Amino acid sequence: MADYNVVRRRIEAFFRDQIIIDPKDVRLVGGELTALGIEQKRVASDRRLGLDLFELDGLAQGAGKLDPGLRERVKAAAVGAYEDGEEPSDLDLLLFHVREKSAAEHAGYRPVVAKNRVYENIEGSPYSGGSVGDVRPAPAFDLPARSASTRRRPRIGVFDTPMHAHRKFAGRYVLAGDDALLDDRPEWVSFSGHAIFVASVAARQAPDAEFVVYPVLDEERLTTNSWKLATAMAGALDDDLDMMIIALGGATADGREPVALARACERTAGIVKVAALGNNGQNMAEAPEGTQFSELPANIPMWPAASSTVIAVGARSAHGSPAFFSPTPDEAPWTDCTAPGVNLRGLFLPGQVWMADLDVLKGVAQVTDRSACFAPPGYATWSGSSFSAAYAGGAIAQQAYTKGISVLEVADGLFGEDPGKTPNTDESAPPAGVEIVRVT
Repeated sequence: MADYNVVRRRIEAFFRDQIIIDPKDVRLVGGELTALGIEQKRVASDRRLGLDLFELDGLAQGAGKLDPGLRERVKAAAVGAYEDGEEPSDLDLLLFHVREKSAAEHAGYRPVVAKNRVYENIEGSPYSGGSVGDVRPAPAFDLPARSASTRRRPRIGVFDTPMHAHRKFAGRYVLAGDDALLDDRPEWVSFSGHAIFVASVAARQAPDAEFVVYPVLDEERLTTNSWKLATAMAGALDDDLDMMIIALGGATADGREPVALARACERTAGIVKVAALGNNGQNMAEAPEGTQFSELPANIPMWPAASSTVIAVGARSAHGSPAFFSPTPDEAPWTDCTAPGVNLRGLFLPGQVWMADLDVLKGVAQVTDRSACFAPPGYATWSGSSFSAAYAGGAIAQQAYTKGISVLEVADGLFGEDPGKTPNTDESAPPAGVEIVRVT
């Protein structure tokens, strides 16, 4: 089975021969690589991010020239990141060497150089999840009607899988790219319906919003990478967005915010960003029998949700407590709010849908023999912090539209120094139920 050139460990996943560098540090980093006989090829640059993407050739041979004691220093610096039998990759060794040598020679200066990380959704590698359990058919329902107002509608970017063209969602979205729409087919795999479900959950709270679909997640492997996600976020500066809903994420061995994602969040500061806290909660006592729990501990930060520039949304059960799959605010103190995330209703795919499971070690979603038939045009219930993020994002956007103020103003009021009230939707939508957890 191909590994797609990705290193996979319990905590993190990343491309084994790619690095992201700030142009300011290309000369410094490049000099160290050349000295080790490692060739570098710039494969992409992004002016808005101020970052370059490089592919490396000869990495294994170059890493073989490094200090033999480096391996133990790498492991010691990432306590708890390596399971029994896991070892630092050649790229781990190289990056540690470059930073260590620069700090020693330049009074602590460490160049901006990082891995091109893998992020995932639903079931990904390593498993963090965007949804929990199999999606189930649901009775038909109507989305709340849009108001007759001619004012500019809030624009919400959905960074997810390609969109299914559900007829009940027609007129509420536009596509950011030629590959943002799924082709019709007689049978589906469950994860293909993730974007339409996320968008429709948000639309139930924000019927007056317009959605822009960014297909950053691979439909077959359910993954994206930090370069693709960050450049898509930066590119969205052309699209007049008010909000981004980012229902995906990943962890890092050192617990720090990934460079490319941090840069994208900083440079889209005028856009409110809402992200899923993660499905790596471990409340086994409350879980249904047979639940597959995350490989990640509940207290590990998931990015981008843990970023100081992002609203992190955890999932709440119908009883008001954190859902069994959602980290608690004590476990994840970067939580900003919680929202309903269990058995939410949304639009979905029509026809026969095969459920997918994850081979954690290979990072591959595999189609199972479990399936369900969804009566056209497709309605479902699903659980997960992805949908809590969509729920909260929609409620915030609709409050802004109702009040005639910006989404940023509402977010600042809710999470800033002068917190406002819990966001509510119009009377035709369910109560928002967004509970503010952390006020800074």
